Amino acid sequence: MKVHHTKASGEKQIGTPLQGLLSKIFIAPGQEVKKNAPLFTIEAMKMETTITATRDLKIRHISLKEGTLEESEDLVVEVE
Repeated sequence: MKVHHTKASGEKQIGTPLQGLLSKIFIAPGQEVKKNAPLFTIEAMKMETTITATRDLKIRHISLKEGTLEESEDLVVEVE
C-alpha cells in the first residue's frame, strides 16, 4: 500500500530533493540550528545525501520518521 506524503512548499517547509530512504534525522522539534547544520540524510542508490539548513532556523515539526521511503519533494521538516 502506498502512503501519500505531503509535498513541501514555501520557505517554512523543507522537503526531500530526491526519492529514497529517510535514513537519519539529526534534529528535534524546538531545536535551533545554525546555517549549514545537518538536518537529515537520504539514502538512494547506495549513496547518502545529507540535507543541511540553508539559514539559521528553529525546527517546528518533523513530518516523517526515520526509515520512511519518501518521494522527491516530500515534506520532512517545518520551521518557524
